[in-house]
Amino acid sequence: MAARPGLIVLDRDGVLNRLLPNPAEPRPDSPMRPSQVSVFDWVPAVLRELTDAGFGLAIASNQPAWAKGKTTRADLDAAHAEVLRLATADGGVILSSHVCYHRAEDGCACRKPAVGLLEEAFARHARFDRAASWMVGDRAPDVLAGAAFGLQTALLAEADSPELSDLEARGVRPSFHGRDLRDFARFLLRR
Repeated sequence: MAARPGLIVLDRDGVLNRLLPNPAEPRPDSPMRPSQVSVFDWVPAVLRELTDAGFGLAIASNQPAWAKGKTTRADLDAAHAEVLRLATADGGVILSSHVCYHRAEDGCACRKPAVGLLEEAFARHARFDRAASWMVGDRAPDVLAGAAFGLQTALLAEADSPELSDLEARGVRPSFHGRDLRDFARFLLRR
């Protein structure tokens, strides 16, 4: 019997699309309206390659801008739809999106590093083998959520990223570390 394929759960911002500089915040912002969306040039081809290789693709993303009063829910959802449209332009298939709209202080069960979004994704896509599945992100909460849910994890960040030291301080090491989604796809497709 052939092995069941894995589900690759992707964080969105910093993995599929660029973040926006915000001098008023300690970190850059997610795009909050469609006109702000800029998908990395390589993403559509990489998503097509992963789809063609038999992997399922889903998104798990924390999007608290609406809860913080920075934008409307309609604009935030429209920005997400634009990310999906641009990211799948070469034929890659994103099966579903799982989005947490809460702030960190809301204490919800879905916001990464909690595993609610991953539970939702695997409940919807139970045909995928969890042991062959991945959580891919550019921040420590992505890796922490994936590890807590029993997935292989990929951190997409520079070698000197503070995200690595944050994970190390928590005793967690990603299964894969590379610069961007291209590095991860090359690694995964060579296996």
